[in-house]
Amino acid sequence: MKTLIQTMFVFAVGILHMPLMAEEVRQITWSDLVPTHLADVDPLANLTPEQQDLVGWIIYMLETLPPRTADTEDLYESLDQEMPLLKKYNIDIKKIMAQIHEVQTAVVKELDGQHVRMPGYLLPLEITDGKVTQFLLVPYVGACIHVPPPPPNQIVHVKVAQSKGLKRGGLFDPVWVTGRIKAKSMVKDLFLIDGSANIDIGYTMQADRVEPYKQ
Repeated sequence: MKTLIQTMFVFAVGILHMPLMAEEVRQITWSDLVPTHLADVDPLANLTPEQQDLVGWIIYMLETLPPRTADTEDLYESLDQEMPLLKKYNIDIKKIMAQIHEVQTAVVKELDGQHVRMPGYLLPLEITDGKVTQFLLVPYVGACIHVPPPPPNQIVHVKVAQSKGLKRGGLFDPVWVTGRIKAKSMVKDLFLIDGSANIDIGYTMQADRVEPYKQ
């Protein structure tokens, strides 16, 4: 009788834990990392192609030029020549930059704690005994190798136990990553081909599986 009761107890405990063991893994894409209300927002949509090129160039210059000083004044010469065109076209560059910043940095809080599976390319950050145990997951090949990097909400910082890490492969090899994702901002200092840079990251993940990409 005692053995029967113990068996029934073990069986009951197993039944209670079945939902946890059978937790569904949600397969997501990179577009799922952008809030729905911002997915179709294009701050440049109302501009002509010529104006879009102008705004894109000015924003790039404003974000990459060093601080303006007597020693860097000559670097701003071409920018000073183009800035008056914004007033001519009635373009509010500060408003556009704020809109772009929101689209690129906003995260989906509802993803916090979800068990997900997503594809991407990995940029190794830490390798232990030949296995990648920490990396950046990015949406396209070669991302972060050159600057500028993808937007923060298109970069996932991933950690994985060594026993489950992927043997170091090429940067051009896509992977599937499965794990617990969090909308957690962070900054990583990376050494790139073009020099070191601080990379803003919108998501983190504790991976329980990293495998070569197969459809």
